[in-house]
Amino acid sequence: MRARFGYVFDPLFLVCCALYAANRWLIKPHTHIAFFHSWFSDLWLIPCALPPVLLIQRWCGLRTHDRPPTDGEILAHLAGWSVLFEAIGPHIMRTTGDPWDVAAYAFGSGVGYVWWRLGKSPSGFDWLAPHYRWMERILAGEKLQRCRTAYLKDVLPVRKALLLGEGRGRFLDALLEQQPDVRCVCVDASERMLDLTRSRLGSAANNVAFVRADLASWTPPESGFDLIVADFVFDCFTDEQLAPMIARWAGAAAPNARWLVAEFHLPERGLARWRAKAILSVMYMFFRWATGIPADKLPNPDALLRQHGFELRDRRITEWGLLQTDWWERQPPVP
Repeated sequence: MRARFGYVFDPLFLVCCALYAANRWLIKPHTHIAFFHSWFSDLWLIPCALPPVLLIQRWCGLRTHDRPPTDGEILAHLAGWSVLFEAIGPHIMRTTGDPWDVAAYAFGSGVGYVWWRLGKSPSGFDWLAPHYRWMERILAGEKLQRCRTAYLKDVLPVRKALLLGEGRGRFLDALLEQQPDVRCVCVDASERMLDLTRSRLGSAANNVAFVRADLASWTPPESGFDLIVADFVFDCFTDEQLAPMIARWAGAAAPNARWLVAEFHLPERGLARWRAKAILSVMYMFFRWATGIPADKLPNPDALLRQHGFELRDRRITEWGLLQTDWWERQPPVP
């Protein structure tokens, strides 16, 4: 069974919507076969209608979980749509009730039941790895990369860097371009992400150690890092999870270490806040389904970083307040 329901990102929902659109605009105009005019689209009513209705219920607090549709939810929608279209509809519209329509709705409900009960969950970020860069390019252009590298030149030179959740290695690319001889430890939970980054860099990655590990439990085996980088990592975890994680990572930092953080940001008020909330809501809904991340809102790591001796040197907020880049720096203890 799926760990989380994808709602409007559920593959069955997307496929059935595509089938409905194909029938509506590509098949029906070019055929007189009664099946396509009367019943084909009805087959996909429940898989198309149920996910967005459940999503609205989730947003309104009427649904308290993100599990796949329950038997009761599927049956309720089957009964509701059947009564609405086949019993009530003929009295208010120029249509007639058709028991074959109900049979088509039932077929779609059965397809949904099998898919939502037997379908397997995507496995973490591995399956996204080949698509991550083009998805970022289409959805954000170079905005996220500018956020990642906003302070890169300010913290050079770097002797030893710890890159947390580096993914496809875009910050690593920029760092090696500026300082090819830097020693890096690049950690990510996705083996596929690391493999793609390693193969792309080739000999340029001779000084890079790629470590596949679950960041929630990983402890650096060495210390003395004068640069720590966490780009779009904190947002994958809850505040409760981050507390011991940041403690472990800070324990590996040099006395004068710099810590760069690139993250999403929620403005305090106005149109920018509503815009960011909409974007973050869709983002979390997708990544919770696609990768199984536990977080469903942005954490606040500032107090945790200060607790371990880091002070905020500078902060830049861009893109209508949606993106935030921090430059934290640890001050060595005064004798």
